[in-house]
Amino acid sequence: MKKTRDLFSIGDVARALGVTRRIILYYEECGLIQPDVKDGAVGNRYYTIDTFVKIRTIRIFQNLGLSLAEIQGYFDDTFDLPPLIRRLETLRDELDRHIETLRERSNAEPPQVRLIRLPQQTVYRRVLTSATVAERSVLLRSVALEGMRLYGTDVSHRMYLVESPLDRPDELSFCAAVPPESRGENVAVLPMTQALSIYHHGAYEELPAVAQRLLSAARERRLTPKGTLRRIYLEGPPQHKEARKFITQVALPIEDA
Repeated sequence: MKKTRDLFSIGDVARALGVTRRIILYYEECGLIQPDVKDGAVGNRYYTIDTFVKIRTIRIFQNLGLSLAEIQGYFDDTFDLPPLIRRLETLRDELDRHIETLRERSNAEPPQVRLIRLPQQTVYRRVLTSATVAERSVLLRSVALEGMRLYGTDVSHRMYLVESPLDRPDELSFCAAVPPESRGENVAVLPMTQALSIYHHGAYEELPAVAQRLLSAARERRLTPKGTLRRIYLEGPPQHKEARKFITQVALPIEDA
């Protein structure tokens, strides 16, 4: 049989999508696709543009973390779409956070104060008093370890943060991200809130000055702080030995305008 201009050979499809012939044949074995034309004499397979698009869709869904069974359910209209939408939204949010972190890590421009929304987050929280940076680091690690042992961790959110009242900066809430379904003593939900935010590259001892910059920005923009300050630790001693490379997101929650 001679291939027509309207059909793609299995080699054409494999080259166009950057996959192996074996992958396409495996999709056939799983019942996801079938060749539109098959040469009975030599077994050559040919596909229409519709099947080509379907294979491309399968690859996209696989790259998003869906199993072949879930993809089959999608094509058969037997898959419950709302959970899939929520999974993809979670993946999107996680990618946005990673992109944001990499952009800030590049430190290509002077850090800017931005108005953002801090997402709702479930945390394991212990309120403790501490006056030194060294002691705070020890306490945060201790609280994080307690939370992980009791509830596990939520990798979809920033993992470690410290929050304190503006008028009592030594009264600290040490927080570690835990799964949203966690329930128990010392588990709290931090609600979604607007905040002024800045990324600080440098030692933790410099953070009080960063907080003052956020308070000045709030006054200039006529925004009302809610009374707390949040420090979200992105990169520190586990990643870097030099304090100048530490990255901390400092956020000042504010009342909705």
